[in-house]
Parts: sequence; structure tokens; C-alpha cells
Amino acid sequence: MARTSSEPSVSPSRYDAQRGTTPQESALLTPASNIESPARPLSPKTYDDGTEPPVNFDHMQLLIHVTQNSSMFDLSGVYSDHATGLALGLKEALTAPYLMHELLAFSAQHLSFLYPDKSKQYLHQAVSLQTRAISLFNSTWTQVNKSNCVAVLLFSSVLGHHLLADTLHKRHADGLDGFITRYVQCIEMHRGIYTIAKSAWPLLMESEIEPILSRSANFTSREPVGNDCQSIKNLVKDAAGLAWPEKQACQRAIDYLQVGLDAVAETGEAPVYRHQMIYSWTLLVTPEVNKLLARKQPEALIILAYYAVLLHHGRELWQVGRAGEYVLGLIDGYLGPNWDQWMQFPRQMIR
Repeated sequence: MARTSSEPSVSPSRYDAQRGTTPQESALLTPASNIESPARPLSPKTYDDGTEPPVNFDHMQLLIHVTQNSSMFDLSGVYSDHATGLALGLKEALTAPYLMHELLAFSAQHLSFLYPDKSKQYLHQAVSLQTRAISLFNSTWTQVNKSNCVAVLLFSSVLGHHLLADTLHKRHADGLDGFITRYVQCIEMHRGIYTIAKSAWPLLMESEIEPILSRSANFTSREPVGNDCQSIKNLVKDAAGLAWPEKQACQRAIDYLQVGLDAVAETGEAPVYRHQMIYSWTLLVTPEVNKLLARKQPEALIILAYYAVLLHHGRELWQVGRAGEYVLGLIDGYLGPNWDQWMQFPRQMIR
């Protein structure tokens, strides 16, 4: 199925902090040439008595971690040009407090993974800063324009990564129902990112992140090459319980999975692409597929099992871990032996 490279691969309208959507991404904190100083100088804030506020060393720790630990962004493949890309993100964050707060929130989430003995402390920081970030964004939101399009996209991306990592690490007492509820919410939020990026695409193509977006769009517009997903494609094609538009949406979602598996199989593939589809798939899945997942349609769950294979390939990434095994186990336990034929490939790849 042909896809045009003019489509964006990432970007929110308004976020609802009350929906239980705890967030993530930062694939976009990468290359940027000719980074300039902020558009306007910032005046130091003072109290009524003329003194300056004290330095918050907790926040300074989070900021330093952002600047020194590029593995925070490894799901996006930001292995190179970390300093240059981060300079762009921090420059935008100086005039967009919601972006700064979300960067610090994501930093706290990463530290909670690195230091399990302090996980509770860092996760509390992450939730607090993220809640503030969303509140600041919603209170200042008008529309995407030339002055804010980069900041909005970066904020959306970091928030998207944050949410995806939360979703993949969570273990639910109610099993598949709990995971599907959270993952469907994750896809809905990411669809908002995609929609805004698409509406702001001309502005973004004139911004400093144009090279990053172009490379990402070129990747997601690739044609699938391998045949790992042929079995599930045949299942969807012959599924009596799916309407034609649902079949089309499922086939497109499967094509994206195959592109991701192709990237994993390419030994010479640049790290920036090897695991990118883990994140991008949540952006590109259509509402039709998301509805099928929400009602636990067996064909959609098997597609999700193939996504679990991508997760398993990226298990060394801190955002992913053993999520592939976990998701496959939930789906296996729900579907039962009647679907064994279609689950053979995911089982072989993961177990």
C-alpha cells in the first residue's frame, strides 16, 4: 500500500489531565543546524523585596540528566547529535514553559527506571511536573502558528513518549482489559499528535526541525518488503466479521508493522530507524483499528501480538523492557487454542 512521504510522522490539540493518560516522546530532539539564541531575552524573576528566587536543585538535577543522558531518547534513535538537538529543545523550552516542565517530567521518569530504590520519589516528580506541563499547555493553547509550531510539536512528542513508556511498563491486575484500555487511550492521544502535525506541516517544513521530520516521514512511507506478516494479512482479508473499511485499516496497520520488522532485520540499518516503528505505530494506527482493539476483536488482537514482536526486538530499550512477552501472554491467554495457527509467528519470535 503506497504512502506518501509528505505525511507527518508525529504531533496535540488539548490534553486532558483527568483521563488518566500519563505520558511521552522526544524523537524530535535531534539534529538542528544553525541553532540561534532565544528570540527575546529573558528577564530574571524577583520577589517583592527585590531578591531572586532560590535555585531548585531537584529540577536542576533533572535538567542536567536531560543534557547528559542521551539514552532517555533511545526509542527515537537519538544516538547522535544529542547536544545539538537538545539545544533546540531547550531553546524552545525557554519560551514555552509547558515544554520545559514536560522535559523535566520525562527526565524524572527515566531516573525512576535507572534508580529503582528511588523510583517512588522520581515518579512523584514525574507526575507532578507532567500535570503542571499539561495545565500550562491547556491554559495557553490557541492554535498552531509559526511562532509556536516547533515547541508544540516537541512538547507533544515528549509527552507521547512519556505516555507510551508508562503504558508499556504498567502491569494490570485485570489483565488484558486493563492493558487494552490504557493502550487505546495511548493511541487516541498519539492520534491527536499526528493530526496537529499534519495541520501544521507547511509551517514545520520551514522550521529548524524540517530535516528530522523529513527523514522520519521517509521512513514511515516505505513500502513493506518482508513476508513476516503474510499470515495475518490473509486472516484479515478473509475475516467475515470485519467490514471492508476495517479490513483496509487493518491491512495498513499490518504494512506499518512489516516496515518495522524490515528495519529490525536490516543489519546495516541506522539506529535512528531500527526501533522507530515501536513509537510511530501508535501514531499511524487509524481510529478503525483502535475501535477493534477496544472491543477485543480477535483479528485486531493478533495484529497487536505482531506489534509485541517489535516490542520484543526493542527489549533492551528502557521504555520497552519485557513488554513484548507481557502483551503476548495477555493475548495468548485471552484467545485460546482456536487461534493457535495465527499466533504461531509471534510465539516463535518471542518465546
